[in-house]
Amino acid sequence: MNINPLTKSTFIITLLMMFQGAFLTGQGVETGLEVLVRNNFESLKGKRVGLITNPTGVDRDFNSSADILFNAPGIKLVALYGPEHGVRGEFTAGEIIGTEKDAATGLPVYSLYGNTRKPTKEMLSGIDVLVYDIQDIDSRSYT
Repeated sequence: MNINPLTKSTFIITLLMMFQGAFLTGQGVETGLEVLVRNNFESLKGKRVGLITNPTGVDRDFNSSADILFNAPGIKLVALYGPEHGVRGEFTAGEIIGTEKDAATGLPVYSLYGNTRKPTKEMLSGIDVLVYDIQDIDSRSYT
């Protein structure tokens, strides 16, 4: 793919301006998880939540999104879904993972690696909303 140098330069300048503006105003950059926390989980209140995540799903203090959502007031985290390496990174590359229980929360963890690459109807049963928190998906591809 051939990218117009002007478009590429404009994109880079726009990104720099966004970050500069965030740092100059003291606002910083927030992840979606941090926005949810700041807004007291309003968009998820009263809902049964499923979470697709991996070890990159953390806030700026490296608290897991699974733990944050599990302990969030007014929402009910009911299931976790993990791609390769699992929700907490406990599996090696290529290791086949089945359905299990998360040691920290006791919630079911459904594997999205191996034969199942996306949640099935059964895996989504009882879920009102599915949250996706994998921060590095843009910078590299998964197997």
